[in-house]
Amino acid sequence: MSAALLVAASPLLATTATAEPVPDHPALGAVFPLGDHSTPKTGYKELTPGVTYRVFNQGAASDVWTVWVRFDDGQEVTTAESAATTHAEKLRAAAFGGVRVVPVNSPATADTYAQTFYGVHVGSYTTAAEAKALQTELKAKGFIDSRVLYTAETAPDSRGPWQIRVITVRPDAKVDLRAEHGANVSGSETVRQLSAAAGALAAVNGTEFDIESTNNTHFMGYEGVPQGLYMKNNVLLGAPNNGRTALLLNAAGGHRITEVKSRTWITAPDGSTRDVDGINRVAGQILGCGGVGDDFRKTASLGNVPRLDPWRNGTCYDPNEIVVFRPEWGADTPAPAEEWGDAPVTEVVMNGNWDVLYLRDAPGPIPAGGRVLQGIGKGGEWLQALKTGDRVTPHTSVTDMAGTPVTASALAAFGAGTPALMRNGQVWLNPAANGMAHVACALPAPAAGCRPSGILTARHPRTLAGISAEGHLMLVTIDGRNPQASVGVTLPEAARVMEWLGARDAVGLGSGGDTTLMVENSLYNRPWDQWEDTAARERAVSNAVVVVKRP
Repeated sequence: MSAALLVAASPLLATTATAEPVPDHPALGAVFPLGDHSTPKTGYKELTPGVTYRVFNQGAASDVWTVWVRFDDGQEVTTAESAATTHAEKLRAAAFGGVRVVPVNSPATADTYAQTFYGVHVGSYTTAAEAKALQTELKAKGFIDSRVLYTAETAPDSRGPWQIRVITVRPDAKVDLRAEHGANVSGSETVRQLSAAAGALAAVNGTEFDIESTNNTHFMGYEGVPQGLYMKNNVLLGAPNNGRTALLLNAAGGHRITEVKSRTWITAPDGSTRDVDGINRVAGQILGCGGVGDDFRKTASLGNVPRLDPWRNGTCYDPNEIVVFRPEWGADTPAPAEEWGDAPVTEVVMNGNWDVLYLRDAPGPIPAGGRVLQGIGKGGEWLQALKTGDRVTPHTSVTDMAGTPVTASALAAFGAGTPALMRNGQVWLNPAANGMAHVACALPAPAAGCRPSGILTARHPRTLAGISAEGHLMLVTIDGRNPQASVGVTLPEAARVMEWLGARDAVGLGSGGDTTLMVENSLYNRPWDQWEDTAARERAVSNAVVVVKRP
């Protein structure tokens, strides 16, 4: 069936639910958790024995376009209602109508407390063009900083619509669940390309990654480098932002969703040891933080502040690193981060047995089947003690937070793009542990919880993964940013959707414009980047979760 039929006019969006007994299907009588809670239209298709596709379609557009006017400090929200009221009065005094203070509620979670934020909206329109015209008027009167908003992004009473698609894989299905990346882990390809390369029955996008974007001011020059944990066939290709939640497929004991940490270290012939700071990434700059060693984040008021806790999409720095590069990175090692561009570089080039072939003082080729250790600062000094013919002994552990190894021969591991969403059958979110609370939060979170960020309050497209009590894996996409088709979900809403679908444990992967579902070489969802887009666009991503039939 063509992609056009499945996306635009699919009979799967209109058919009634089948009586096919699938444990992961919403339980009989379960109430749909979004909008007016009415029963969604449902479609079903068996892709191969033990692997099914379902689609749920519910709701109708009910929101409006408006302009969100930022405060003088550039922030969209404040915790002080009085400050929002004052800001609104300034707009009214400038003769703008339809000005309103809008509360945005962030609920309490396992490690953040509840908080109400306040923003200021102006105008209500049926089209984005009308809101843009108002934005121009605002700018002319000195309200420079604003953005056009479709109110479904944050409105708690939005009626949608929503389109939810679910691939369910039973434990007895004759398929393999794998990680798939492109030609190298320093590049990006679309889920369509990754799915085709794997010969996949179905595929969804995997980890978040370093993306070239105007919103990513610390882009390191290699679009596709995973943010955090990435493992393929039990090989660590991207180190975790320690303590963050991850999806572990084919792990010891079965599929798991849990928090993960790792340590990689090397031993020299003289018995001295040194931690390896990174795997297949630019030295000196850590996307998402949560590393080891001398990592710090930059602040305007406090200078360089040490930070080993994760900080999603944040940037930490370390002038004293060793990073290991495998052939999966690409042909050549990269230069260190611009922050340390003038610092000396030491590289130790090794064969597959970790025997030192030679040392060099600049980035260069990665030998086939070999490794390169790149050092800067004190890391480079440590490497300079090695010499040709030395054998370096590598060590790696990847464990849950209790220290139990999670590795297995076919492990595919993906660092999450969200907090945990469910744990042991209950809605359970841990944004602070995943670096998604206020940046000042220090772990472990205090008993009262950390101050929240706005991460829980906005609707976006989502790619989710869940595991049922029976061990069934669910790969779920919820389209978003599309006023007429699907507006997306907040993270608490995503958790309730996974609960409704029957998950015991759940987490999110990449989201936003990443969210993509391929089935049988056809695009089954609507990847949507911006609210004002008029057509789907497939984004190149770091990697994908693929479902592949066995021969």
